Amino acid sequence: MVASATRAETVADRIRQAIRAGAYVSGERLVELTLARQMHVSQNTIRDALRLLEAEGWVVKHARHGVYVRTFTHAEADELYSLRTALETVALRWVIDAATKKDAANLRRILQNGRKDALAGDLNTAIEAVMEFHSAIVAISGRSQTIEMLHRLHNQVYLLELTREMHTPRSLRAHEARLLLHEKLVAFIESQDADGAVDLLHYLIQADRDSLLPTLD
Repeated sequence: MVASATRAETVADRIRQAIRAGAYVSGERLVELTLARQMHVSQNTIRDALRLLEAEGWVVKHARHGVYVRTFTHAEADELYSLRTALETVALRWVIDAATKKDAANLRRILQNGRKDALAGDLNTAIEAVMEFHSAIVAISGRSQTIEMLHRLHNQVYLLELTREMHTPRSLRAHEARLLLHEKLVAFIESQDADGAVDLLHYLIQADRDSLLPTLD
């Protein structure tokens, strides 16, 4: 039982990474038999892996039609960003009181690595860095239910980011500006400026929403 679960988790991780890398795009069907042959595992293992990914928000199962990488309507994406704003605001206010110097240094390290990779031409890593940054902030809050809810939301935001990049990719300058604003957010956290941090968080999420929604029209 444990070995089977481990295999499913390993396969789920491989599929997850493939989605994040753009090998499977939103709306694409994930065929169990094809995946089983490619990964040299049983269809049952693939089925279990896809269930894990569905629970995480990466894929969706349509009755009698199979499993697909998650897509979003305009209304669904708008709702998702509203939920993200609400939950991350709550988490950020907790973080203002809980963050240590080590936490702030780690947040800066994530952003610096993202900038370094972006300057080297790997712009997708800049997207990953921003998502890792937001996940790290939530983790600092130490609130398990909030972490769990935002984990799924962040996975879906990542899918939306990939969709936006397919239609209107950010330039290197835009990625740099985005990373710099996130560094300013760290400064607000360090100075315990809750209002400044929340206002900037709202601006960042709203900017992502506004650049994304037109691609879904």
